[in-house]
Amino acid sequence: MKQIQFKGDGSEYFKIWIVNVLLCIVTIGIYYPWAKVRTRRYFYANTEYADRYFDYHATGRQLFLGYLIGVLILLALQVVGSVLPTVGVILPIILFAFIPWIIWRSLKFNMRMTSFSNVRFSFIGNLKPAYIIYMLIPILGYAAVALLAFGSLVPMTSLDEGSDLSFAFILFAVGIIAAIAIGIFVTGLFTKKAAEYQIGQTKFGQGHFFININTEKFIKIQLKKMLIIIGCLFVLLILSGLIFASTLSGGFNLGSISSDIESADANPLFVVGFLVMYFGFIATFLFATAYSFSRQRQYLFENTTLDRAITFKSTVSAKGYFYVLATNMLLVLFTAGLALPWAKVRVARYIADNSWIEALDIDINSYLTQKEQEQSAIGEEIGDVLDIDIDIAI
Repeated sequence: MKQIQFKGDGSEYFKIWIVNVLLCIVTIGIYYPWAKVRTRRYFYANTEYADRYFDYHATGRQLFLGYLIGVLILLALQVVGSVLPTVGVILPIILFAFIPWIIWRSLKFNMRMTSFSNVRFSFIGNLKPAYIIYMLIPILGYAAVALLAFGSLVPMTSLDEGSDLSFAFILFAVGIIAAIAIGIFVTGLFTKKAAEYQIGQTKFGQGHFFININTEKFIKIQLKKMLIIIGCLFVLLILSGLIFASTLSGGFNLGSISSDIESADANPLFVVGFLVMYFGFIATFLFATAYSFSRQRQYLFENTTLDRAITFKSTVSAKGYFYVLATNMLLVLFTAGLALPWAKVRVARYIADNSWIEALDIDINSYLTQKEQEQSAIGEEIGDVLDIDIDIAI
């Protein structure tokens, strides 16, 4: 099993990044598509496996059309919303109906513009599944969650004298638990279907990716993520409460609460309590994100094959990824954003260094050479008339 490597450097990427930022400012954002192309080409060209590299073939001109469409749509929403408020409410709903199409077009474009060892990727998925995955499942699923959540409040709001408070509370608790359970199930189902659609419908030259996953695994990951958040927030609440309580030395009553709060503000422990809560809150969600990302990535890699002959493995861990994210956040914060290029390079290197590929019963170099020959025999795929990368538009 051989490791993917990222050979980029923060100082080298900083030169590209700072030029991109300055040109975007000077051109009032018009240069953004070209900046995006330069960034992608740098990261792709520095990602290596078996002495072969990735490449990105789109041009700024191709991306500019999608960018222009997005800007015009946003301007239209602002203008129409201010002149005709009623129509301004309807337009985002109409735009929402195009989101699956936007995702579908973006997948086709970006895969076609990506290559490894001179062999192009491609996306062969149909549009209909995109509407089911990215519109039908979220709308029906989260509508059910909202109905259960708001429905559980009805018994509590309709209480009157003589009502059974305990029964109303039980109904409320059952409704909230059911809403959370359905929310976790919908999120797991959506993640599973989206992964099958994006990975299972992708080709590498004439080779096909196969994926075999189930919803239950993603549900377990989401459930553990939620438990991590609840547990950490509970601990933070207790710690902050203890620190805050210690600032109010001698206790306080309603008559002296104002003076107590003023003295607490002047107490360093009060500031410490606030900082513990603030940074603890951020760290909690960073770790929960790192946990779900690492576990889902490991599961997807383990259950994906290319031509049923190439296997993948991810060793990204929750702790390792959390460390990279947390230190990157501090790095960017204390440098007023100037360390962003180094932060991006650190993430890219960590992800690449923890990605592995293995060929079963075949030589990987022979396999890649065969794909290169197949690509040369077929020739370049004829692009669509409307060549745009719509994911940057909205």
